Amino acid sequence: MKREEDSCQLILYSSNARTKAMEAISNAKTGNVVLANDNLKNAKDELLIAQKKHAELLRDMANEEDVETNLLMIHAEDHVFGAQNTLEMANEIVELYGRLKEYE
Repeated sequence: MKREEDSCQLILYSSNARTKAMEAISNAKTGNVVLANDNLKNAKDELLIAQKKHAELLRDMANEEDVETNLLMIHAEDHVFGAQNTLEMANEIVELYGRLKEYE
């Protein structure tokens, strides 16, 4: 049961990170770069929690003799990696919108 709970936490925190990253893009698009950068910071914080939990889970699994592949865990890891990619792109997009705003 613990593995399922851990997987759900990975999904929760990484989904929060992705949502905040998308909010950052939306805020930057409307010209609110300050709020966008705030969103990015929140996204990074959420993603960091997910990454720490993921590392902890991998350490626990590495100490086990017989590790079962779990579809929920694979799904959770996909969420973490997707959030990482979204956050990286959001950082670039917010920076670009910030530069465009300077020329207005």
